[in-house]
Amino acid sequence: MASFKVTLRSIYLNRHILWRMALSQLKVKYSGSFLGIFWAIVNPLLIMAAITFVFTVVIKLEIKHFALFALAGIFPWMFFSSALFESAFSIFSQQSAIRQFNLPRVIIPLASTFSNFLNFLIGWIIVYPIFLFFNHRIIIFLPLLTVIILLHFIFVCGLSMVVSVLNVFFRDLGHFLEVLLMFWFWVTPIFYSVDMIPDEFRWIFNINPMTYYVSSYRDILFRGQIPDIFILTGVFLWCVLSIVIGLLVFYRFESRILKRL
Repeated sequence: MASFKVTLRSIYLNRHILWRMALSQLKVKYSGSFLGIFWAIVNPLLIMAAITFVFTVVIKLEIKHFALFALAGIFPWMFFSSALFESAFSIFSQQSAIRQFNLPRVIIPLASTFSNFLNFLIGWIIVYPIFLFFNHRIIIFLPLLTVIILLHFIFVCGLSMVVSVLNVFFRDLGHFLEVLLMFWFWVTPIFYSVDMIPDEFRWIFNINPMTYYVSSYRDILFRGQIPDIFILTGVFLWCVLSIVIGLLVFYRFESRILKRL
């Protein structure tokens, strides 16, 4: 418990540094790019278009407004996967700053995650009105959607802390993560619904934390309804479990990071 408080206090005291680092990384990401920050929405839209073509034209999956159905899952997944992957290598990419300045190591992966989260929020400026155009009733669920987004962010922060510090000690983890995310993508109900999964395989999706987050986004944005209590409970519990483990793991290994760089 003491370690948990120490790490949280460290993050709070250095929140201004965290903010500046996140903004700096966001600017660098799109520096010199023609489309700039618009890539925050172009990438998910392109993936949505490709998946929509495959599953509606080739496979002929019968889901009304499939493009919106897929977008509701792809958009939060893109934030999750990009934040997790970039965080895994964040300590290596910022090792010069770690050596030169006396700043808490935990700020490094959190800044990377926060940068991706800002990118995610900017994308919502375009994505949310698309869903609102097709179903104006979803505006009443905006407060709940805001809570889901916040819990999703905290969940990703916890995992980012874990993968960033473990990748320092187990160098293959970052490369393995790329393969894991590809597998994780296909076992997350992004372009299909949970109802389509055979009962004997349902347990796989029940232990997948992204099932709960993608399902909650889709229920609110696509179906225009409040997610059931099972989904909401999963969203909350995975958020708490992730951030607690992330803080404890980082505190446990933080003092040895510099020696392994």
